[in-house]
Amino acid sequence: MRTRVKFCGFRRPQDVQAAVVAGADALGFVFYDKSPRYVLPETVAQLVQHMPAFIDTVGLFVNASVDEIKAVLNQTPIQNVQLHGDETWDFAVQLQYSLRRPVIKAVRVNDRTDWAEVAAHIDAVAGVLLDADSMGYGGSGHGFDWTAIPNNVRGKIILSGGLQTATIAQAIRDVSPYALDVSSGIEAGVKGEKDSEKMNAFMQAVCIADAERWRR
Repeated sequence: MRTRVKFCGFRRPQDVQAAVVAGADALGFVFYDKSPRYVLPETVAQLVQHMPAFIDTVGLFVNASVDEIKAVLNQTPIQNVQLHGDETWDFAVQLQYSLRRPVIKAVRVNDRTDWAEVAAHIDAVAGVLLDADSMGYGGSGHGFDWTAIPNNVRGKIILSGGLQTATIAQAIRDVSPYALDVSSGIEAGVKGEKDSEKMNAFMQAVCIADAERWRR
């Protein structure tokens, strides 16, 4: 199975179109107002209106209430919800049930990460995203030690945190993630402004790494 790719943190229509051309599987939009990549729901509705079929949209929330999440979903055609704050596993599972939409639960990896808990819930939500434990709830460009990820969750997780074209081959070889999630690694130097050449290079690197994995 090929590695899926989500590009996250879009604010400009030209970047959305460039991501579509590059071949991204999913595009993420940040609804956390303390993030420099924050975007208003009405803006997202405009950004995605010309997206073609079979490309998923993901809304990223940080410690939002159910009502706040529903309010955004009522204003946008967002298909997937990503919880990137301190939300509990129970909250994520119940939210997925109540919304009847896929929910992705982010886990910030550090020396206190409860991997047994991750393994116990990995099939209860649509996806588990592993990110670096940094200030600001993601998008920092920092990575983490992939060797900490136990074998029983590799292959199922969405890998994030400091990913760049140069690190993709190792990530796919060592972790075999279901998907990669990148934001700062495809930016043009300003948070929220994407670089089309970096997006194309990222997708090409994923294709090459997948081909190498299939040959092994």
